[in-house]
Amino acid sequence: MKQKIVMQVHMNCQKCRTKALKVAASANGVDFVGIEGDEKKNMVVIGDGVDPVKLTNSLRKKVGQTNIISLAEQKIVMKVQMKCDKCRAKALTVASGTNGVDFVGIEGKEKDEVVVIGDNVDAAKLTGSMRKKVGHTDLIMVAELKPK
Repeated sequence: MKQKIVMQVHMNCQKCRTKALKVAASANGVDFVGIEGDEKKNMVVIGDGVDPVKLTNSLRKKVGQTNIISLAEQKIVMKVQMKCDKCRAKALTVASGTNGVDFVGIEGKEKDEVVVIGDNVDAAKLTGSMRKKVGHTDLIMVAELKPK
């Protein structure tokens, strides 16, 4: 299934735009990459099986500040090291405080997976916040939810 990802990338000059386009085009599953907007700061990526987290991280490393602007409603699953109920409550609080989050829940056999559903949620930033405020966190899955 093709997905469309719109990202805001800090691109001041033509050299930065070219570099950002090359980085995005080299990602797995990308079919189309383009720049849009009045200030030419929005990058549109269309592809099948594109991992928005990996793409955002590689753009942040090689080009600069990058944020996901729009992505269809997505489901993010993270494995978080939570030993007690207080840790679980802290994880839920951190996840629910993130912009764009509609639902937060705990799943898994050992209740160690945090599930977040929402629009425009930056999974990389959310994972970083969870690592900083709760404990060791692994990003397991980012998937686009199909509209009903």
